[in-house]
Amino acid sequence: MIRILHTADLHLDAPFVQLGDKAGQRQDDFLKTFERLLTLAIKNEVHLFVVAGDLFDHSRPDSGLVGRVQAGLKRLADRGIVPVLIPGTHDNVIAPDSVYRRHEFPGALVLQEPSVEEPACIKVQGTEVFLYGFAYRSSVSEDALASLRRRGEDGLHIGLLHGAREGSPEWDYRKKDLPFNLALLKGLDLDYVALGHYHEFEVLSDEGRIWACYPGSPEGKRFGENGPRHCALVTLAPRSAKVEKLLCNTRTLDERTLDLGGCPGEAEAAAAIAALGNPDLLLRLTLTGVVEAPLDLVRLQALLAGQFFHLDLIDRTGLYDSRFARRIEDEQTVRGLFVRRARARIGAADAEERQVLEEAFREVLVRFRAFGGGAP
Repeated sequence: MIRILHTADLHLDAPFVQLGDKAGQRQDDFLKTFERLLTLAIKNEVHLFVVAGDLFDHSRPDSGLVGRVQAGLKRLADRGIVPVLIPGTHDNVIAPDSVYRRHEFPGALVLQEPSVEEPACIKVQGTEVFLYGFAYRSSVSEDALASLRRRGEDGLHIGLLHGAREGSPEWDYRKKDLPFNLALLKGLDLDYVALGHYHEFEVLSDEGRIWACYPGSPEGKRFGENGPRHCALVTLAPRSAKVEKLLCNTRTLDERTLDLGGCPGEAEAAAAIAALGNPDLLLRLTLTGVVEAPLDLVRLQALLAGQFFHLDLIDRTGLYDSRFARRIEDEQTVRGLFVRRARARIGAADAEERQVLEEAFREVLVRFRAFGGGAP
């Protein structure tokens, strides 16, 4: 029996352009999470540290970052823990100057041939462990999935696959994503397949047996990868795998909705949003409800500076029947005419058109207010 820490999709050196001046800090978060994974591997006395692709976000990461990764993997190797890596879709080996062609990773086993001629074999506590993995190349990896098939009965047989499971909520067929299904995995007859590519934790089991696992991204890269993030601690025996989730993320992403119905102004709206604040939280917040005055999201962001690591506001509030809109509607002005016609059009629209019209209506009312149309 051996223990494995299985991770994938770390996406080190991702750019995070949308975070502005906090992009560098977020990149540091991802490196901290990598280092936390190393610590978890040591703490749990694992034998293998498996990264099933996309250790890096692209194939030409910063050389200083590569040095930090090399040092971290050597730290494991020096303690008798064997790092095992395969390239993914982001950090692929297609380019001649890709990271796995330019750099060595001392102490680590990097499986980067286009298919498995023979599995790599190492000894762990007297047991032979056979490792099956490859780096996809469109011209020479046609039968690469079949090359993962178990070669013998003795020892432990572990596959590494950066691929897309058919039927998954994240399913998106592309040839380079190496599409597979559970029946194919079972046909490989491996003791465990360490998967990467999809960013949510998922255990693939059937007939009372765990065949494979996606550990998901250990740090949320984009909204949708919300909440706690994990790696997989795998206890492996011949044709028997036990998987445990270990928490590992540095910061958390979340998406919520906040009803601001009846909110009289921006100060009150800011206070309601600030109540959700956490300096380690990246939050996408959708604002709903009928408000009494239009919200200026730029001003709200300024009022909330420091309450969140990052705040993304989406305005879905209604102004259609607000006091502000009704007051302007009574004016015998161009803007009064606009409000009357817009409200009539919105009232007659179907649900899909209404959403578009209300977004435009909000935008115009924010401008009206900015140029002298203050709320009552």
